[in-house]
Amino acid sequence: MRELVLASASPRRQQLLEQIGISYRVRPSRVDETVTSSIPSHVVEELSARKCADVLEKEPEETIVLGADTVVAYEGQILGKPKDKEKAFRMLQMLQGRTHQVFTGVTLMEKKAGKTLRETFHVCTDVTFYPVNDQEIEEYIATGEPMDKAGAYGIQGRFAAYVREIHGDYNNVVGLPAAEVYHRLKTFGKDGALTGWRIRPAREEDLKAIAEIEARCFPEAEAAGYEDFRQRYRTCRDSFFVAETEDGKLAGFCNGCCADTDHLADELYHDASLHRPDGPYQMIFGLDVSPEYQKQGIGEALMRHMVESARERGKKAVVLTCKEHMIPFYQKIGYRYIEVSDSVHGGAVWHKMMYVF
Repeated sequence: MRELVLASASPRRQQLLEQIGISYRVRPSRVDETVTSSIPSHVVEELSARKCADVLEKEPEETIVLGADTVVAYEGQILGKPKDKEKAFRMLQMLQGRTHQVFTGVTLMEKKAGKTLRETFHVCTDVTFYPVNDQEIEEYIATGEPMDKAGAYGIQGRFAAYVREIHGDYNNVVGLPAAEVYHRLKTFGKDGALTGWRIRPAREEDLKAIAEIEARCFPEAEAAGYEDFRQRYRTCRDSFFVAETEDGKLAGFCNGCCADTDHLADELYHDASLHRPDGPYQMIFGLDVSPEYQKQGIGEALMRHMVESARERGKKAVVLTCKEHMIPFYQKIGYRYIEVSDSVHGGAVWHKMMYVF
């Protein structure tokens, strides 16, 4: 197996790699951790990639570098390490009796034959605390344990006494989704793996390929056709993005329109005259990734890009409808579940979700 370099001095990440039998060498990164986003999943992926790239520059070819970053978030707000005991108290008081999320972003990189292979992903775990009274919080802070930890607690320490339940990977809360890393390493860099991609605005010449991707991703009753995409592009090109691979192929796309209300009516899908480019609500028509490029983070990257674009254009919220099995995917990005939609699009049951700025 190729040598693995861990771009982190975290003893917890080192212990997790050792626990699952992965040999590694440590070379901590020294990068600036200023970020360009406030979306938790985006932040951890960005920082993990930056740490990874910093160390990769110093390593020879065919050495895999692993970068990671972990944050705690409550209702979409990132909770960093407390600067003092008062801030630690406020954080723990806010989290007690409630459910929050822990995000870890991971990037794998390798230089090979003059190219850089890269894979970035994140894992999210829901953590629910028991109610904790003020005296218990003060006693915990007095141990000194919370002062160097995101969210002001360590799940592997004394605060484990207040963890009611976990949905997801426990090791992810500790600092590294070890099982996911193990399985990603097994296929990383093999023939057929995606080596790189970028997100850019859609162009008119992309529309034929976009329609073909749509036909592969959705049943005929739900899929939009070439003419639908042409009308969407002409009326709302600010809401139309594609993911393009290094060799110029389209891997996926995300598109929508803007409207005056937060009601995503079925008529919007096929009647471009209803689109309002200056409307305060960004609607999502579809998020598609070709089957051969799925499970590589492209869909989430496209959605994050759309959210950030809507934020920059001053929208109030991003609105979408999805099928039930996709609800957790959008919740991890920061969408809130609203209700069962009145949509009858394609004869399916749809659920309304919103990302509110």
